[in-house]
Amino acid sequence: MAGFDSLYTGITGLNAYQSWIDMISNNIANVDTTGFKGQRMTFADLFYQNQTFASAPTNTNGGTDGQQLGYGVKVNTVDTEWGQGGLQTTGINTDLAINGDGFFVLNNTNGTATPTYTRDGAFQTNQNGLLYDPASGLAVQGWMANSSGVVTTGGATTGITIPTGLTEEAVATGQGAKVGPSSSDQVFDVAFGGNLDQTQWQQQFLATVGASSTAGAPYTVTTTFYDSLGNAHEATVTYIPDTAGALAATGTTAGAGPTACLTAAASISPAASSNDTITITSTGTGYSIADTLGNSQTATAGQTVTVDGATFTLNSTVPAAGTGTATVLVTAATNNLPTEVDNASGTAVKPATRWEVEVSFTDGTTFSAITKGGSISAGGVVTAATTTNNASSGIIGYAYFDQNGQFINSSSIETAANAGGITGTAVAGDVHATGTDPSIAQGNQLNVTLWGTSVGNNATAPTAGGLAPTPGPIGFDYGGGGSGLGSLAGSYSASVVSQNGYAAGTLENFTVSNSGAVVGSFSNGQTKTLAQIALARFQNEDGLTRIGSNQFAASGNSGLAQVGVAGTGVLGSIQDGALEQSNVSLSTEFTNLIVAQRAFEANTRGITTADQNLQTIINLRASEN
Repeated sequence: MAGFDSLYTGITGLNAYQSWIDMISNNIANVDTTGFKGQRMTFADLFYQNQTFASAPTNTNGGTDGQQLGYGVKVNTVDTEWGQGGLQTTGINTDLAINGDGFFVLNNTNGTATPTYTRDGAFQTNQNGLLYDPASGLAVQGWMANSSGVVTTGGATTGITIPTGLTEEAVATGQGAKVGPSSSDQVFDVAFGGNLDQTQWQQQFLATVGASSTAGAPYTVTTTFYDSLGNAHEATVTYIPDTAGALAATGTTAGAGPTACLTAAASISPAASSNDTITITSTGTGYSIADTLGNSQTATAGQTVTVDGATFTLNSTVPAAGTGTATVLVTAATNNLPTEVDNASGTAVKPATRWEVEVSFTDGTTFSAITKGGSISAGGVVTAATTTNNASSGIIGYAYFDQNGQFINSSSIETAANAGGITGTAVAGDVHATGTDPSIAQGNQLNVTLWGTSVGNNATAPTAGGLAPTPGPIGFDYGGGGSGLGSLAGSYSASVVSQNGYAAGTLENFTVSNSGAVVGSFSNGQTKTLAQIALARFQNEDGLTRIGSNQFAASGNSGLAQVGVAGTGVLGSIQDGALEQSNVSLSTEFTNLIVAQRAFEANTRGITTADQNLQTIINLRASEN
């Protein structure tokens, strides 16, 4: 009977829109569910009954269209809306949120079950240090680091465990990760930075040549080095302005005496900086003075004059014009620095200052100290080798800087004869070259021969071997790639930027980086990668199966899980101390709910109308009888 078709068509509408209301209700119920992804529903017509069939055009007829009556609606798809949910900060380091694509991978504690996937990162660590989902008991999957903090990804994942009380072994200064001014020169253990006051070096120069009674002040930096057992040893590093071999200016005078232009020989300032020849000529009524630097002036009888560091008094009785001439020859003061010093790239640079680097220990630690710096001849040949002995305090080298305050190089060579430079193949081992290990000859190595008692600051490594710590070399990096030591006219600010030794430590906390690396922080101030959290993605995320508890399972249409590291490829980043909120929009759901409710009501009207029509037909038959 035709009337029943309308009833059944209306029922399909009721079923479809009731399903939509059910889905909307589920979205609203999960508006505050961590990592929840809302759903949407699409509909499709059910099937059609042909009342007439279409006919093709003929010579006499234009053809006819078929007539079809539809019989209802069905749910076509239920899709997941994968849009990003907001991130809510919690401050709990085990709370993790994915910003972008990807899922956390969960499995049982021994990794033998079929993995599941979730966006809910409300994790915790259990009594064994296992990072897990406390709602399901499943372990968060990833890769563990080796003892050096290196993670190898790409293989099978495992549960991430962060053991309580994890210890970090001590590392001696000199045995840790190397540093250097460039990627091709990572050969040093201690990095220095800051400024050495160039004015103090100039003051020391004045004192050396006798132009001042005040010496340049040295500067001391205190730092801590560690031996192989983790014992701490306090050391002081002192930078001393070094002007050894500097010579005062000298002068000779011709034409001095009772009847000459000058009453006596000129006095020369010890710090006179230029070679000069000064000529004094009588004009009959006074004097004219000129020098080889282009300066000239006139002076009167009896006047005391200073020219380029030479001071002299003119005779009060002026010789007749053209009969009196005096000459003062000034030889400038010299700092006796090498004329040039090769930098680490092999380029010769003129030095402007030299600093003696001295190290001192008070706990009995000894090292190879320079007792006498090397010297070099004018021809660039080392004429006096550096000598060393074991001491607790002494020189380890000499640092050279150019006129702009930039570090040039270090060396064990201190002095050079006139026109001598620390350059070329003859001194190849006496200055640092890029990529070569530090050495005593290069003036950049503290070669510890015996560690002292480490009074007042002991720390023992958990796996220390032997009864005594092992001594060894420690390389000093003064250059720092532009951020190291400088020597400018400004206050002292030199410091130790870093050193690669440390005492033993115990794990105190951990954080998770944006890439998912689990980084432990130890009581000795060190950090080390402990593990790497894995993320998974699928070719068809809509093919995943929801299994409840905020988890998804792979299906035959989702494709296999592609597991990788956060921030690589299309995988999003990880934010620790935060959780991803549900992406359900209440305003959208309420709007959809109104539409679904009206659609449901409209379909009931169709059923009511069909019922009334059937009742009318029944009443007609009754009236016929």
